[in-house]
Amino acid sequence: MSLLINLIPVGVGLLIFTSVMLIFTLFSRQGEALLDRLTGQYTDRLKPLFESQQIPLKPGQFILIQVGAVLLFFALGLASGPDTLTKLMMGVLLAFVGVLLPLRWLKDQQRRRDRKFAEQFADASALIGNSVRSGLSLLQALEVLVREMEDPMAYEVYQVLQNTRVGLPVDTALEQWAARMNNSDLDIFTTAVVIQRQTGGDLGHVLNTLASTIRQRQKIQGQIQALTAQGRMGAVVLAGLPVFMGVVLYFINPERMRLFFTEPMGWGMLGISAVTLGAGFFIIRRIVEIDI
Repeated sequence: MSLLINLIPVGVGLLIFTSVMLIFTLFSRQGEALLDRLTGQYTDRLKPLFESQQIPLKPGQFILIQVGAVLLFFALGLASGPDTLTKLMMGVLLAFVGVLLPLRWLKDQQRRRDRKFAEQFADASALIGNSVRSGLSLLQALEVLVREMEDPMAYEVYQVLQNTRVGLPVDTALEQWAARMNNSDLDIFTTAVVIQRQTGGDLGHVLNTLASTIRQRQKIQGQIQALTAQGRMGAVVLAGLPVFMGVVLYFINPERMRLFFTEPMGWGMLGISAVTLGAGFFIIRRIVEIDI
């Protein structure tokens, strides 16, 4: 045991050194190629997400950041705690946090982009409708939108135009766009355009009406978000407070808290607590989530 305690500073130093080296090789082509070979399937799953989100990183670089975060947080865990068991437990716990933090950042980027796209859609629909009513074709109206609007809307419409320029039918390009974005307003827009192209009608009037409806729905959604903000924050506090207090008490009185991890009854109490906390968090979030 004493030997293990003496080796902990060496392990911490090695982990910090490895983390720094990973950061330095973040933009190295050789390091990225090696990582692609080692994590091919994971990289393949990340590529479509990075391409669609316009994130200024490559999947290999993101994986390097993830590995570096795991090693760094594990080293911080080994450097904390009053005894060897606590150090190892904190290292494993913080290493898990190091895995989740980059993924959380990636999901936040996707959520932020999707939110901005949804906010832009009403103006985009109105712009296309007005352009069509002024005598432009649908493709010409989409080109106007690319010039007049910002990303991500301009980028997504540009991808649609690029698909049509290589021979893909307009209806198919719009349907693929709707499937890629998974946005209900875009689904309605695509359905209206496809039906109008098949049966005829005043597409400009339909799109202007759609834009007005989207604006009203966004206004109601904003009011709902404001009214349910307290409930959402309460769910986060109720779920996170017991975990935070458990960590604090472990550092204050590790002998008592260690019983939760060394006795079968403690394992059962931790399991029951985790299940009830997760169920309560899920129920509260379901209550405050209102779709219109």
